[in-house]
Parts: sequence; C-alpha cells; structure tokens
Amino acid sequence: MKKTIGLALGMILLTAAVCTSAPEAQPTKRIAILPFTVNSSENINYIRDGIWDMLISRVTVSGKTDVLSKTSVVDAMGKGPGKELTQADVSAIGKRLKADYVVWGSITKIGDSLSLDGKLLDVASSQSPVTLYEQTRGMNEVIPRISDFSQRIRSHVTGEAPPAAAAAQAAPAPAAPAAAAASGAAAGAAAGAGRGQEADIVSGMRSGKTTYTSIINPEFITTGVSPDKKGFWMSPKYASEFRSLDIGDVNGDGLNEIVVADATNVTIYQKKGQEFRVLKKIQGGQHDSYLGVDIADVNGNGIPEIFVTSINRQTIDSFVLEHRNGNYEVIARGLPFMMRAINTTGTTRLLGQMLAVGSGKQENPFNNPIHLVVWEDGKYRLGERLMIPAGLSVYGMTLDSVDGTGVERILTYDENDYLRIYEKTNKLLIHLQSFRTASELIWRSDEQFGGSNSSFSPAYASGTRSMADAPDLIFMKPRIHTYNLSRNGKKNVIVVKNISGFGRVMKNMQLFTSAEVYNLEWDGLGLAEVWRTRKISGYVADYQIKDIDNDGQDEIVLALVLSVGPTIKTNSCLVAYKLAPQPEPPGQLQVK
Repeated sequence: MKKTIGLALGMILLTAAVCTSAPEAQPTKRIAILPFTVNSSENINYIRDGIWDMLISRVTVSGKTDVLSKTSVVDAMGKGPGKELTQADVSAIGKRLKADYVVWGSITKIGDSLSLDGKLLDVASSQSPVTLYEQTRGMNEVIPRISDFSQRIRSHVTGEAPPAAAAAQAAPAPAAPAAAAASGAAAGAAAGAGRGQEADIVSGMRSGKTTYTSIINPEFITTGVSPDKKGFWMSPKYASEFRSLDIGDVNGDGLNEIVVADATNVTIYQKKGQEFRVLKKIQGGQHDSYLGVDIADVNGNGIPEIFVTSINRQTIDSFVLEHRNGNYEVIARGLPFMMRAINTTGTTRLLGQMLAVGSGKQENPFNNPIHLVVWEDGKYRLGERLMIPAGLSVYGMTLDSVDGTGVERILTYDENDYLRIYEKTNKLLIHLQSFRTASELIWRSDEQFGGSNSSFSPAYASGTRSMADAPDLIFMKPRIHTYNLSRNGKKNVIVVKNISGFGRVMKNMQLFTSAEVYNLEWDGLGLAEVWRTRKISGYVADYQIKDIDNDGQDEIVLALVLSVGPTIKTNSCLVAYKLAPQPEPPGQLQVK
C-alpha cells in the first residue's frame, strides 16, 4: 500500500515538474524597421542604409522577433526612403504590414555631427515606449548610440534583461564539460557571424563616398571670429513653419527665453544647459497671420514685452504680450502698425510703421514713415519720426555705424534684395535709387542677400478696378544684425542669404530651400566678406545673436525650416552655434 501511494505521489510530482519547467511559448513579435528620413544637403544615404541594416541585425532575435524584409517595408510605405512621415503614417504602415511594432526616425546632419531621432511605435497602443534623441560627432559615436537603441528595443519587445542587468544576475551552475564545449562553440560561431555582419555594415557606413561635412558647416572662406567649431545645439523638430524668433528674459526670472512665432501661434521656450522645455504656447485666431515677433521693454516696468506683428484679413492687427501674475497676458491689441526691434546702441529700440493703402500694383505699401514705438498715457503709439526714407520697410533694416566713425547710417535691403547703405535722410526712397542723383546712397552690394518665404497680401483701395490691379504679395525682409565680432572698432554685419532653385524672378512665388550666413565688414570701399557658412539645408526664417542657453556667451541662433511645401510635411527647429571668443587686438588689451 505504501509503495502504491509513493508511486502515485512520485507521478504527481514528476507531472508538476514537467508542467512548471515548460512554460507556454510567447508568440513571435513582428517588427517593421523603416529607413530613417534624411535631412541633409548632401547625399548621406550610406549612413541611413547602414543604420537601417544595423537595426535589422541587432533587433533580430531567433524565435522571438520576426523582422520584416526591406522590400515589404518599402512596398508598404508606398514611396522609397526619404518621405517625411507622421506618427499616423507610421501607424498605418504598421497595420498594413500586420506588425506589432514599427521602428522609425530621422537623421539630421549639422556641422560634422549627426542628430539621431528614433522611436519604437507600439501599433496597438499608439505609444512610443522606447525613444532615441542623440547628437553625435562622427561614426564612432553613431554606432554605440544605435547599438544602445536596438538593445533597448530588444529588451522591451522580448522581455530580455539588458546586458548590464543580465551580467548582474548570478551565474548558473557550470554545465557538463561536453555540453559547455558544444554550447561555447555554437555561441562563438554565432557571435563570429554577427561580428562579421556588423563589421561589413560599419565599414560601409565609414566608407561613404560623399564628404562628411554639414548642412551647417562652421568652416569658412577666411578665418576670424566664427561659430565655435566644437559643436552646435539643435532643438527637437516641430511640425510647424517657423516665421520669427527673438530671445530675452520675458518672465523676469533672470534667464533668457526663446520666443518663436509661426503663422498662428506664439511659443515660449527656455534652454538652460542641456535642458530645453516649452514654457507656454499661445494660440491665435482662425484668421490671424503672424509676421514677426520682437522683445523690448517699451513700457519701462522691467519686464520686456513680446510684440507680435499680425495681419488679419489684410489689416494690420498687432498685439502685445507681457508676463503678469504668473501668466502671459495680452496687454494691448488692435495696434495698426508693424513692429521691429533693433539693438545696435546697447538699448533696444522698437520701430513701428503703418502700411499705406495702395490703389494698385504700383503703390509701395511702405510709403509711410518709420517711427519709434513709445508708451504714453497707458498706450502704445507711434512717437518720434526717424530719419529714414519713406518707402523703406521697417523689416529688413537697421541703424548702426559700421565704418568705425560712430556715425549711424541706414542698412537695408532694396526691393530686389541687394544690400544698401544710406546716410540718414527724410527724402523719399524713389529719389535715392542712383549714385548719380543721390549723394545719400553710400554703397550697394553686387549680389543678393536676404530672401523670405513669408508673405502677406496688402490692402488696396476700394477704387481698384479689379483683382488684376491688386498689389502683388509682399514678401518679408529678414533682419540685418550688426555685432562687434572683430573687436577692431568696426561692427560686423551678419546677414542671411536664402537660396531658391527657382531664383527670384517670380513676384508672387518664392520657395527657398537652402541658405548661407555671411559675416561682412567695412573695408573702406564697401562691405567685404569675412566668412560665410557652407550651404545650409533648410530655409532660415529668422535669426538672432543672443545668449540662448544662459551661460553668458552669445550664440548665432537660427529658426530653420527644414522642409516646406504644399505636398510635404513642414518641419522646423532651432539651431545654435557659439561664437568663438576673439582676442583683443594688440594695444587694446585691458588690464584687469
């Protein structure tokens, strides 16, 4: 009897052991890895393809993941690599492929560096449990970042412990010698094959035939003060077309904020060290179209205001924001003038101009004079008229001395985007077009600068006979900055040249897709080039030379539109380069 009970108990225990030692197999997870989108003026597809291959290699786990083929992925995308995707696009591709997860992202090349932005999308939940956002310099930094990203994807999808966690666990009891040898040989062969495949991928990434330079390259034609070649900073990309940018302490916390305007939103960011965050987003109305944003303390209360130039149904309808009671409040609206802040004397001046209502195509909407904007009796109004020719726009103009004499002059773009320098005068612009007839015209450039995609349609008089007689679109002129870079007593002129494949011959259509930044200096005869960046992939909508990250050192900050057009998704970002310090010239060193 005891033997029978013992035998039955043994069978029960054996059955339980078998059941507990053989858990139910987990279903294999289907993963689609998409080619990363490339943002670069050069062909770096070899880097994209290398990252694609590396992710496929490292995310593949036998029996646990089913990584779909490149062919099926590209077929499901509908277009080859390069199309800018939204999360909705990615989710639709995942569902089309019956995938559990989709890996996607982008590569942006800036300087000699790459910005990597990657995500793992859980198709069922529409969540991204694993993300990558890294800025790297060279292939030696790209490869470990992709390796870490792929390992985190494996760990999430398969439930594997990451290598560090796995190593921390207690080692199992030693296997029998023969089994250990067999296991070691198999593992070694697999590892060797993996290493061989990885070596081929890495070799292909390193041996790309294109030069590994930049979309924003800090190598210049001539030396001098230039953006710091040690690196750059780039914000995340936003699905918006940036239009305007300014930087200043707009909430009184002692730190600079970055204020960016697109067509209908004002967004306030702050960067401190490596931290970059959104402080506030202020949405506009359905019919608003924001043209510019500027920061100045005009009402003198110690908190700089945010001045937003806006047009609503062809009427200028500007407004002012100020930080009060812990929030950004509209303190003035319905201002009928355009505004632009300049700071060339150590004090910010806010300029204002009302648009002229034209009677047809030939009428210049900037025929009204330019004034200082002042705060009087609790209101913003146009104050003193400045000695600037009527006909010049408040945009694309500044006042400063650039020849070392201390005499303030007018620097501006003309209607065809050539740079001009004038003596200060109240004469009409139409009388200042020729050196022969206008002594106030000091200099005119031989090449075009500036250029903008932002435009508005000006109002025209009710007597206009037809829409055919209505004024052309008015394209905004970008800022002109002056800055003491050379420390030789002369201000340098920093300007942008946006570049279009269509040229600038069409009055009502401009599409700039790349840019260069120029540093110009007065050489006694005119403004001569000191340095310029190589071609930037993207259109510079606005730029500032201010301290973006609150470290006491100024940066060149670009509001960069990476892609724009009726058939593609718009993306914008901020890019900042530090200015390398320039030693004082001999004889000007200060004793401290």
